[in-house]
Amino acid sequence: MSPNVINGVSKALSWLPLRANQAVGACLGNIAWVFKTKSRRVTDVNLGICYPGMPDDEMKILSRQSLIETGKQITESAWIWNRPVADTLSKRIDVVGGELLDQAIKAGKGVVMISPHLGNWELCTLLLSQQHPFTYFYRSPRQKGLGELLVKWRSHLGGKPASLDAAGIRQGLRVLKKGEILGFLPDQEPDSDNGVFAPFFNEPALTMTLLSKVASKSDYPILFCAAERLSKGKGWKLHIKEADPQIASKDLQVATRALNHGVEECIGLCPEQYLWDYKRFNTCHDGSRRVY
Repeated sequence: MSPNVINGVSKALSWLPLRANQAVGACLGNIAWVFKTKSRRVTDVNLGICYPGMPDDEMKILSRQSLIETGKQITESAWIWNRPVADTLSKRIDVVGGELLDQAIKAGKGVVMISPHLGNWELCTLLLSQQHPFTYFYRSPRQKGLGELLVKWRSHLGGKPASLDAAGIRQGLRVLKKGEILGFLPDQEPDSDNGVFAPFFNEPALTMTLLSKVASKSDYPILFCAAERLSKGKGWKLHIKEADPQIASKDLQVATRALNHGVEECIGLCPEQYLWDYKRFNTCHDGSRRVY
């Protein structure tokens, strides 16, 4: 699908009331599950790795729920990206742990904010940028033209991108030195030069080291942020959680283990809303590729 078509579909989805928008997303997720698409296959493999003792009937329910919630995330993001910010902020938004963010900002040291692919992570950009200047590290999609769209949409939410190269990393460090918020998506597989294997649900997963290398530069407050989707288009619950300070360890094995454990704890808030159809365990410890 071309970027122009994606942009048009995104705008059309934003015209729907939020509950109807989410119903469309749920329908897409159900289709992905019923027709045993690639997304379902990846989801099933990941769930089998992460929850090996789960009974088959429970696993099927979680798999289907996950794809439904992923469908909602896609259509809901289109709603957030294209509607006036005031429309999103007018929805119910419960905040748990907001005092941790307030304290971190007041410390004036800069804040390292970690947002896993859980719930609606795009909403985190909007809510964090309402509190303080917010910059996020960004990996451009492979599809030509889609990167520009994502930057435009996220700029609408108040976020500023920093690329995952030397210039972008320097930009991120300047953001922290100015006492601002620097955001990371911690659960994408990096290339082998920028990651180490650390346990994720007891399975070795190639895990980014950039976050810990940046965090170790100073005693920055480190927090997790996750936007849990409430039912029936009611809104969201924003969870702010204090991270294990070992994430900033200069020992990258210690740091990445602590990072993945923190992601696991966030997933525990609402496992069905995690992005299980991402090939998180794609690279095996011996360098081979997992069969998804």
